[in-house]
Amino acid sequence: MKPIRTIAKGAATVSLLAFSVFSANATLLPVAGDLQADHFSAKVVSVDQKNHVVVLEGEQGNKVSLNVPEEAGTLANLKAGDTVDTTVTRSVAVAFDTDVDKAAPTASSTKGMEKAIKDSPEHEAFRQVNVQLKIKHIDVKKNEVTFVGPKGQEKVITVEDPEVQARLKDLKVNQSVRVTYTDSIQITAHPAAKS
Repeated sequence: MKPIRTIAKGAATVSLLAFSVFSANATLLPVAGDLQADHFSAKVVSVDQKNHVVVLEGEQGNKVSLNVPEEAGTLANLKAGDTVDTTVTRSVAVAFDTDVDKAAPTASSTKGMEKAIKDSPEHEAFRQVNVQLKIKHIDVKKNEVTFVGPKGQEKVITVEDPEVQARLKDLKVNQSVRVTYTDSIQITAHPAAKS
């Protein structure tokens, strides 16, 4: 298994499971988590090595021209008739920090990539964004929470999940909400079958 795939899968898993581990510490209250994975395949119609452009045809016969960034690596592995498989994974995990923290809201991100090389037709990349928001106001009757983001912007959200609504009474102004988003993509080229 490639190192980047291990990191990307680990990041997605940690994003969803870390909050349950941290809850043993009793300072983080897991609220929500979600994981989505989409897979699709397309046939390579043409490859312009010089301009880094690939034309793909989907299962419905629709064609799309893609400008592939040079950072993605070589296109030497791609030829007309090949199949390109792509898997995109997205996850989000949300937890309330039960300690009242006077620190300002923050945001940070991490990313990694493994380029396609001549002998390996795979390209993988991931990105993880961590955001810490502050609770500014809680309206238990309306099931609304007002958050302040890293740039001072305010956002009012309506809590619709009954389990989370029941927890609103336990929240306090200035508590933090930690949100972790993880995206990963894996692209693999498969040579066309020889006749």
